Amino acid sequence: MAARPAEASTALITGGTSGIGLATALRFAAMGHRVVLNGRNVERGADAVARVRAATPGAEVYMVAADVSQAAGAAHLVERAASLLGGRIGVLVNAAGGDFVPQLFKDASLETLDAIVRHWLLSTAFCCRAALPHLGPGSAIVNVASDAAKVPTPGEAIIGGAMAGIAMFSRTLAMEAKRDGIRVNVVTPSLVLDTLTHARVTADGFSARLFEKAVAMAHLGLPGPDDVAALVCFLAGPEAAHITGQVVSVNGGISAG
Repeated sequence: MAARPAEASTALITGGTSGIGLATALRFAAMGHRVVLNGRNVERGADAVARVRAATPGAEVYMVAADVSQAAGAAHLVERAASLLGGRIGVLVNAAGGDFVPQLFKDASLETLDAIVRHWLLSTAFCCRAALPHLGPGSAIVNVASDAAKVPTPGEAIIGGAMAGIAMFSRTLAMEAKRDGIRVNVVTPSLVLDTLTHARVTADGFSARLFEKAVAMAHLGLPGPDDVAALVCFLAGPEAAHITGQVVSVNGGISAG
């Protein structure tokens, strides 16, 4: 197998200040990657940087605050990250969480519909578009969506639409980017323990009842952030050099497909 170029040891992770994104950053840093984290909360970002450096002393890790649901924010993030990483980005991971909980479509406001699509689908597309000029042969993009992309679930009409959009966008981008030696894959967890999203969607109301049923189907147990991060790092790494355009679930058996 041909060696990957040096820039593959650099990574930009959106949503990197908590949950799956932070778990991925911890793994990349331990592997010797130089890492840029992104989030909107500067204080949480500083804490995340400290956690990575504590886990891997000497790790080269930075935080860039930006709202990537806006094209200008994504462009600012990528340009700053590329500068910090020496001009090239080896791995882009889009792992932003969200403040949204499932609700029936008829009850959702128009503002919420717009915000969901912008927060997940458009932010992923904006970051990929901004990053492509900084990616090269051997680089990889891993987008984190959710199983709502595959399984029609009451209360997740727009969330599922946005997630399915991420999946098809990524698969199509994989077919385009392979000409430049860039791979694109998607990871689709369902419920993930010890994340802000898990706490939010299981708190109460319709969403809690919905996911109570999902948990009962996870006979292999719910994954934690590190379980999902392990797959992200695999798909970004040399062992997955021939894998692109795939959408892979990590859900403990909640669903198949």
